[in-house]
Amino acid sequence: MKNTMKSLMTSFPVAALLLGLTLFSCDAQKTTTVNNADLDHTAQIALDWDGIYRGTLPCADCEGIKSTVYLMRNNTFKTINQYLGKEEASFETSGTFTWNKEGNTVTLTSANDKTSYFVGENTLTLLGQDGKKNTGSLAPHYMLTKDNYRILNRKWKLVELLGQPVNTQETMRKAAFIQFVDQDNRYSASAGCNMISGNFRTESYNRLKLSMGMSTQMACENMKLENELLEVLNTADQFQIDGQHLILIKGKRAPLAKFVAPVNE
Repeated sequence: MKNTMKSLMTSFPVAALLLGLTLFSCDAQKTTTVNNADLDHTAQIALDWDGIYRGTLPCADCEGIKSTVYLMRNNTFKTINQYLGKEEASFETSGTFTWNKEGNTVTLTSANDKTSYFVGENTLTLLGQDGKKNTGSLAPHYMLTKDNYRILNRKWKLVELLGQPVNTQETMRKAAFIQFVDQDNRYSASAGCNMISGNFRTESYNRLKLSMGMSTQMACENMKLENELLEVLNTADQFQIDGQHLILIKGKRAPLAKFVAPVNE
């Protein structure tokens, strides 16, 4: 009997130790699984983060900073910052970037500077020197988007206007289109007769500002389409890019105009 009790007392700590190690191993495996699952959903892993981002950043002594960031898959980058309203005030930097341990922020390092961005779905948000997002009324203006770059330097053919399809007519002298030229921040458009042009500016959340400029004054047989396009250009304040389609909208209203790219001429 004494030997039996002694055997039980001796084996109990060993059994308890083995049980503890088993539970610890299961917990560790569970934690590792959870951590790996979290890692799989980070921007670095889950998003198509490489590409070209564009936006207009706030500027203390100019009209704004037109900022373009190129992120490459080999962890190199290029940025071009143009200070609007200042002649020849454009600066280009390049270097490499690294991700933070959470996989949601990149830090761009050049020869003379370090800049961090929070990475979202097709967006980069410029962070402050403290590594946090800017707050206040100007906070939305620190976001760069891929769509703000995709809209540029493509000749978008008009296919729908105020909910109605646009068909090529014999009275149209050219295809109805709109084009946004990056170099001088100007757009040109036509409903098939006169040329319409002006300045444009893209901002965060796909906001769009169009200013009416010069227009030719030819008299055409059918001016209805042109008058409707002018109305849309005066009204639209946002855009969407859906595949190969560019859509101009006003707030949450129905689409004002729909274009398709590219126009082959």
